[in-house]
Amino acid sequence: MANGETRSLRLAVVGAGPIGLELALDAVQRGLDVEVFERAPSCAGQVQSWEFVKLFSPWSLNMTDIGRNALRELGKPVPDDSVYPSGRELLDAYLLPLLEALKSNAHCRGVHFSAEVLSVGRGALLKSESIGGGATKMPTGKPLVSCQRRETPFRLLVCQEEKERYVEGFDFVVDCSGSYHRAELANFVGAGGVPALGERSLRANKRLWGTIPNVLGCDSVRFAKRRTLVIGAGMSAATTLRDLNQLAENEEGTSILWLTRSAKAPFTVIEDDVLPQRKALCEMGNKAALGEIKGISYIGGAAVKAIEQTTIGRLSVTIQRHDAKEPVVEEVDELVGCCGYHPDSSLYEELQVHQCYASNGPMKLAATLLGASGDCLQQVSAGVDSLKNPEPGFFILGAKSYGRNSAFLLKIGHEQVRCVLDAIAPTSKGTAAL
Repeated sequence: MANGETRSLRLAVVGAGPIGLELALDAVQRGLDVEVFERAPSCAGQVQSWEFVKLFSPWSLNMTDIGRNALRELGKPVPDDSVYPSGRELLDAYLLPLLEALKSNAHCRGVHFSAEVLSVGRGALLKSESIGGGATKMPTGKPLVSCQRRETPFRLLVCQEEKERYVEGFDFVVDCSGSYHRAELANFVGAGGVPALGERSLRANKRLWGTIPNVLGCDSVRFAKRRTLVIGAGMSAATTLRDLNQLAENEEGTSILWLTRSAKAPFTVIEDDVLPQRKALCEMGNKAALGEIKGISYIGGAAVKAIEQTTIGRLSVTIQRHDAKEPVVEEVDELVGCCGYHPDSSLYEELQVHQCYASNGPMKLAATLLGASGDCLQQVSAGVDSLKNPEPGFFILGAKSYGRNSAFLLKIGHEQVRCVLDAIAPTSKGTAAL
């Protein structure tokens, strides 16, 4: 490079979902050279897995000005802010156009599908070296100034089409890979989060559900005229119960058993909730817990001890109530575990990332969430400092940044994107500041 010339800094984005695409599009428009790596064979693979679900947040909370402008420039309609989209509508009307706009930008150096990032490293530096950003000493004992973490480019190990390769030379890496739709990242249904007896093998054989099934669509054959156990007390559980109840109204013989670890009313209803879809789900869940919805049997204050598949293919589930000495056994045809998810930290195992001992999310952000409102609408991005890690230039954004905390909306991820890019974009033609 000739004297006085500068280069655009390079950014690797892991995950081509809602936050990854927003980040990549905004970044290329600010002059960063961007490559995107997505483990699914197409855009927003996690969204596709719940495309049948209608969001309880309207379009106004799921789009950004960057995205709206991209739609207009492509000659595509901008969705009505007041409408509540489904996952499919979010994908078709917004995310796919974002991908199209991204790929048309000269700073987009590639969007790679079926490309899983297995590990991220910092050149030849070990995790234990250059702590605090200082220079490290190599085995020769000579200090090498070039071996400071901040000045050492990132290197990615990527597996694509069953072949592994290194992709090197990145100044920034942002993990937007999420944690939904990966069976190994769904929390276990046993007491204390420990697997119930038999659960691990049944999950490995895909006999149990760890995500919301399409009860009214392609998965209906597994639930119609059968008995299903739903475990959990969040929005995923409520959505599954609602759909199963609707199926039961049309398919005689369909029944539902619902189990939660708390013996109290599972949901807190916000009377003046500005998200009516959320309020309706909470009210339905509490009615079901009170026995006011026909076809739904409720067991509160309990946990699953063991799950065994019977000789005829049903599931024998041993349930221990907190107020009973002896467990009870229930036979069901399907078991849907809606107990949340945890992030996969293996990707950044060789980087200096400080994780929260309670949520598995980045420590600084997790600390800001501890005293925050449990209402996801009240959550806001806590600023770029909360998103920084001891590893300079590495960020975790989106749902994965919340770890096991479920109070995440896309609008929070959009704010995170702006915070990070506002911090690094001024240096997009020179040395990185983060």
